Amino acid sequence: MAVEKPMTTVLLFLLCITTIVSAYEGCQDKFSITDTTCSQFAFSSGGGATSNLLCYDMDKDMNTFYDLSSLPEVTWVDPRMVRIASMVTNVFENGDKIFGYAACQDIGDMRGFTCGYVGFTTGTNDANQVIREFSEIKPSNALLSHLGRLGELSQLNSCDITQRASTVGLESFCETWKQEACNEDQLFANFQKQWTLNNYLLPSARFAAGAGVTSALGQLIFYGNYTFLISIKEVTKPSINLVRILELTGARGDNESEQSYLTRFLTTRRQLQCCYPDNVWPLSATRSMDLQSLVDNFDTNQNLLAPVALPHFGQVVTGEEPDGIDARRCS
Repeated sequence: MAVEKPMTTVLLFLLCITTIVSAYEGCQDKFSITDTTCSQFAFSSGGGATSNLLCYDMDKDMNTFYDLSSLPEVTWVDPRMVRIASMVTNVFENGDKIFGYAACQDIGDMRGFTCGYVGFTTGTNDANQVIREFSEIKPSNALLSHLGRLGELSQLNSCDITQRASTVGLESFCETWKQEACNEDQLFANFQKQWTLNNYLLPSARFAAGAGVTSALGQLIFYGNYTFLISIKEVTKPSINLVRILELTGARGDNESEQSYLTRFLTTRRQLQCCYPDNVWPLSATRSMDLQSLVDNFDTNQNLLAPVALPHFGQVVTGEEPDGIDARRCS
């Protein structure tokens, strides 16, 4: 004889199922996490977010950057595009329109502390590199004491994700990052911005040019993908990098519009975000949703002259936002 379950138990069960299914808003319908979709990225033998991550043992103190020698030279980008692309990235990283120069926290993505202007991380070497280069300009900075531990992390096997994610020995890191970023001389805040321009934004514009993408909106999208994939490539199979994403997307057709190409590009990126085997990157697929909404209205948005709406983050970027001190964290 069947025992009737209390109604509250049934409701809780249904609530749990609904929560699991809808946990990743950007990973529904054709972006659902399935073996068919995820196998193209080779994150695991079976695909899907719950499978084990494949990793390739890269050289110690590995190079964070791509070989750009075959790409078109780009030495200048529209300052308005820079302002808007930087603020859009900040909204994605920090949730608001106050540049997060002093931001620092462990967001649980197995990359240690995520900090600063574009989310440099202690587990993937770019935070280490930023601090080392800044120390050449200001040798007495507050972060200098962390270079020893960051150097140790950079020497770890690149597949040792757990150890690279460790913040042991960096207990005061976020405090000192904030201290330096909030310093009244603003040297560290300005350095973060210039370092990002030189090492992330200009290289991303070269990749865009190589793909035949010339609009300001397209450059913004490539910039966002460049910073995202710089961090992801270091702990995954080497074929999972920006070059591989471009390969999976395919070249822009002779008669294909830039709008069509960017849609295919964002589709690949969003599938990658959904398939990445952790609980952080699938949540970030809403970023691609907002970028796609801009591409859907390409004629209006291609030159970034109109305000840029990011509905999943409740923000509208105008390009006129102040880029000075991190007022929220340095007050």
